[in-house]
Amino acid sequence: MAVTGKTFSIANISIQASADTVEKRVGALSGVRTVNVNISSNTMYVEYDPETIDEKVIIQTVRACGYDAYTREMPAVSETEPAKEGVSLNRPLAASFALCGLIGLLWFVPAAFWIGFIAVLIVLWLSPSALQDALNEIRTEKKPGYGCLRTLTVVLCLGAAAGFGMQDPRQGILFQFTAALILSVFTLEDQLIENSRLSASKPVSALLDSLPKTASVYDDRREKLARTEELREDQIIMVRPGEAIPADGRVIRGFATMDESALTGMDTPIEKSEGSYVYANSICLTGSVEVRAERTGSATAMMRLASLAEKTASDDSFQSPFKNFGRYLLLYIVIAACTAAGGWLFSGKTAVFALNVMLSVLGCASLRSLKLSSENEVMSAAGQAMTNHVLFRSVEALEMTGKTDYAVIEQNGAITDSELTVTDFITAEGMSEGRLEYIAYALESRSDRPFAKAITRYLRSKKMTVTDLQEFTRLSRRGRGALQSLSSFQAGSYEEIVAQGIEPGEWEETIARLRSEGKRVLIFTEKETIIGVIAAVRPLIPGAPEALKGLQEAGCEIWLLMDGSEDEASVLNGKLNPDNMLVHPEKDERERLLAGLDEDDTITAYISTVPEETSQEDVDVTVAIGTGAEPDKEKAGILLTRNRLSDFLYALNLSRQLNERIARKQMAILIYHAAAVLLFGFLLPAVTDFPLTPAVAVLCACLCLHAVINGKKEFR
Repeated sequence: MAVTGKTFSIANISIQASADTVEKRVGALSGVRTVNVNISSNTMYVEYDPETIDEKVIIQTVRACGYDAYTREMPAVSETEPAKEGVSLNRPLAASFALCGLIGLLWFVPAAFWIGFIAVLIVLWLSPSALQDALNEIRTEKKPGYGCLRTLTVVLCLGAAAGFGMQDPRQGILFQFTAALILSVFTLEDQLIENSRLSASKPVSALLDSLPKTASVYDDRREKLARTEELREDQIIMVRPGEAIPADGRVIRGFATMDESALTGMDTPIEKSEGSYVYANSICLTGSVEVRAERTGSATAMMRLASLAEKTASDDSFQSPFKNFGRYLLLYIVIAACTAAGGWLFSGKTAVFALNVMLSVLGCASLRSLKLSSENEVMSAAGQAMTNHVLFRSVEALEMTGKTDYAVIEQNGAITDSELTVTDFITAEGMSEGRLEYIAYALESRSDRPFAKAITRYLRSKKMTVTDLQEFTRLSRRGRGALQSLSSFQAGSYEEIVAQGIEPGEWEETIARLRSEGKRVLIFTEKETIIGVIAAVRPLIPGAPEALKGLQEAGCEIWLLMDGSEDEASVLNGKLNPDNMLVHPEKDERERLLAGLDEDDTITAYISTVPEETSQEDVDVTVAIGTGAEPDKEKAGILLTRNRLSDFLYALNLSRQLNERIARKQMAILIYHAAAVLLFGFLLPAVTDFPLTPAVAVLCACLCLHAVINGKKEFR
């Protein structure tokens, strides 16, 4: 028989006697070969014949023993078939085109002229957006737009069908056919746009869909499965290895390592224990924790980030080079249509011919290609940026970043790590390294100074603890060591030591060498003798030098605001070669610099871990770097979740590509409009009296729209 192995989760099973009971009951089922319950992981592995027994029977048997059971392989929520890409005809759209075909057949039955009007009204009922868009433009925007142009085209068709159909029913049927086809194409346009928006928002949707559909929660003293959207604050969530966290919250029990790269972009696993904060969509790698939910649903950090990305994507305020011209495009089309119709009428053509020409010109420009050319690209760019840990808070920031002329960058967190790292541990002759380590730990472990924290981290990495220090002190008092009293030891900078009258002597050269390397030096003394030196440095963030060079090659002038010592600034200047540098600038000096760079034709980007501490009046693009999963820096136009300057370079290149692509697309669309007016208003009417020219023009507009929507490529 075919054997299947599957792992089930069992809640609240904690003693071996309970495990034995479950094993006995499940093992007695027909078709089950082996059963193994592991109480440490709350799991049960079962090998069974799927043709003889169903996994639901196994779960029911476990529940009959008093324990809740489930399998992660079973869909916890209803799963729907993924939507197919491309355009599929929905029922209203299919019905509309079917009615168009019916009206076309009526041309052979002129007596059924009035049936055509009924068919057109049904098509109008199936395409409510045609009139709704026009009403919204007049009521909300207070100016006519594409909706009004489309409604005007349909009204003219229906008026012509009624007027000319009285004399020649076949002429009326042709205008009815044109009206129905235009309405059907409008419905098709709405579906094309909806499909485009769904496609462009896929990166954000993929992030949201990565949340687990269910969560293991404690409710009424028992563990059970709950749908993620039903989670509420203060619920206790159990997270095991390999599971994603469904809500933001705080660990109340347990220890685990988490992968938060989906939000912060940092690949290094982060240890979480009691009191630690965890974010939704983080993956539990090892260990297990119980989390008290504090933010669920739309309040989680991930959902707020996604909401900001969607808000940016739906903003239509992009200032393209052709936007102002686009505002007059409709007026140009109406004037061109009236001019062409009037010209042909004046040349001796019939009113039907002239009206067909007018409808052709109006139809060729009745779809929203120009507007959608920028909207579609912005949606794609905003979604792709978020997946690369760059969040634009507005379309203005997305547009202006690519035009950056000056990049003013704070050193701390953007160029160098915010924390010091010990690099040198040098002892005097006769002083053991172990003894100096204990002295340094005793003096610095309770201090909040950055250097003290660096030393404490370094010594703790060597497994030194307070217990070790107490033991060392106890032994010293017995005479087994030279440490008699910590009051005789001191630690200070070179300037502090010299101010106390202590001569560096033979240490002068060593200290000078360390400082010339850009390192900070802490000197330890016993009474008036130097017993050792510890040096530390803030290491360069990986990729920062390459990112600075990339920004310079992109045409940005770099201003570095250094907050280290003169020696550190000198070393970094040699390594990074910025265009300009300010060392320890005061707040007013910073603001004077930004004001001096603020010119009418320049764009200044200010990059900092805390950009809100500087006045934003003279900053065009404010960038908060290293925000992690927190989107609450209101003054920042761009959030970089990682401490990587290369992400800003990515944002700059993305913005430039976006500007260039939108400019090219909109120029192509304007050329199309000019060519369409010339073709359908003058050239085609000059060589043919073909009565279906308006329908052909509308279909050409639809093809143009389809090309605009689907002619996108991934940003590099």
